[in-house]
Amino acid sequence: MVIALETETKIGINIHAQRIDGDLELLRRDLSAIARAGYKSAEIPVNGVDAVVNGHLREGRVRKIKDLLSQFELEYTVHAPCSLNLRDFRYPETHRRVFEACIEFTAKIGARNLVYHQGRLIKAARLQSHLGEERTQPPEITEEEARELEVEALTDLGKLASSLGVRICIENTYASITHLIRLVEDVKLDSVGICYDFGHSYINSKRIGYDFLRSIRLAKPYIYHVHIHDNFGKGEPEVLIPYIEGMPMGIGDLHLPVGWGSIPYEEALKALGDYDGIYTIELERRFFEDGYTILSEALVGLKEVLEKIKVKA
Repeated sequence: MVIALETETKIGINIHAQRIDGDLELLRRDLSAIARAGYKSAEIPVNGVDAVVNGHLREGRVRKIKDLLSQFELEYTVHAPCSLNLRDFRYPETHRRVFEACIEFTAKIGARNLVYHQGRLIKAARLQSHLGEERTQPPEITEEEARELEVEALTDLGKLASSLGVRICIENTYASITHLIRLVEDVKLDSVGICYDFGHSYINSKRIGYDFLRSIRLAKPYIYHVHIHDNFGKGEPEVLIPYIEGMPMGIGDLHLPVGWGSIPYEEALKALGDYDGIYTIELERRFFEDGYTILSEALVGLKEVLEKIKVKA
């Protein structure tokens, strides 16, 4: 017999950084729609609300954001800028300052979880960064050295986070889950864990060739937060060919509602077991249009999966 979801089950949704683009009135409208749809949480992007400039927190701006957030009966989590990368050595001190500012922002708005994308060493001689500039990495830095430097930085940042009541949730992006588990184990702090992104992991399981469901079970002891979205296991995480071309072909990190893609979410969420954190749905920004109707559909879709797996023996 299927039983109802427990009352403490919390489902949240992302605030899309590029959609908001610093517009707090649009943020207000999106939060209002999110609350009306029945979500219990929203994930706030630090860069989407213009909270940080060159690694410095804009205190007045943060007060405005906090006042706006307090108008809704929602719990909040925070997402750091995707360009934040502790393995990027062109501006290492800037990355550290930005990370510290993100931790402070999380604490000031009363949130607990801060999501950070696992660092990545750019090995190619010249590549376009998230910031749109061409740059090179020092050729003498190896993957292992970059990982060690990220562990060192996360250890320091994790201590700051702990002092402010914040947890750093490292999100899997391009690497396998075992690499992320080893990173968290090496940091050895309760304030540093994993944000398991099901969409990214599913794509990587096809791209790299690991067992998707086993990766969830392996990561489970370290998971503080999860991101839920669907895709077809094609392409690479965060690499988006033009969306209007990728969506018809099912290629890319599409950030679709659950059930639109091919991720086996019933089995995946069963593997997650007794997780008691927030299930944060991440949707591509076009799904916030159309009168916000897809927000409700996405919430219902995830609830249906959760209800199916909560059965009495």
